Amino acid sequence: MIYILGSIGAGKTSLTRLLSEDLGTPAYYEDVEGNGMIANMLKKFYDAGADSRKTTGTILQIAFLTFRYQQLKKAIMQENAVMDSSLESDFVMASQLHKNGEIDDVDFNIYVTLSQEMQSNVNGSPWNGMPDLAIYLQIDPDHEIEEIQGRGREMEDIRDKPELIAYYNRVNQAYREWAKGYTRSSIITIDRDQYDFVNDKAQRNAVLDQIEGKLVELGKLAPKRFEAIRAARA
Repeated sequence: MIYILGSIGAGKTSLTRLLSEDLGTPAYYEDVEGNGMIANMLKKFYDAGADSRKTTGTILQIAFLTFRYQQLKKAIMQENAVMDSSLESDFVMASQLHKNGEIDDVDFNIYVTLSQEMQSNVNGSPWNGMPDLAIYLQIDPDHEIEEIQGRGREMEDIRDKPELIAYYNRVNQAYREWAKGYTRSSIITIDRDQYDFVNDKAQRNAVLDQIEGKLVELGKLAPKRFEAIRAARA
């Protein structure tokens, strides 16, 4: 199991697609546009800034949690499944909303209990509850906002809602703090300011080599298979 984590606009979906295609393994996406439950809740979450985040933050995170749990139950049965969302990333987002007062203590305790129950339900054979590898996409806050604007989602547009800049920066910082303290599995940090794996083939190959080389080191990818994948990319 491979988790890809990072703040909004860091490139999680793109890397999930590229890595899963390279490995020939299943990919699981957050799919905020195709999933009606998530899309509708996100629109409410963004509609009125901080006020809407306070009123919808808890139910949005529970919606995400439910969707990610459904994906996880499938992914644990597949080798090297790649997930651009996870219970881990969901907890980072919920925690920063709680820290900022947009989820209150009572609601957060309910969320944590539910999250822990879901995690315990999938722990054990064939999965120990931890990813084999976590990939953290670190991105400069200004670069992140450029990426968010570039994908053209109206509800995320800072031209209409300039107050979102502070929210995006806060999420970015939450992931930086998470990465510093993460010890549950092996982790690789990819500097998105250095590597444009979407548009630059050489940089994409460098990122894929780094990730897949780590999978070989962890015993999750056979060396000969890695050589074949690299040769196919070349």
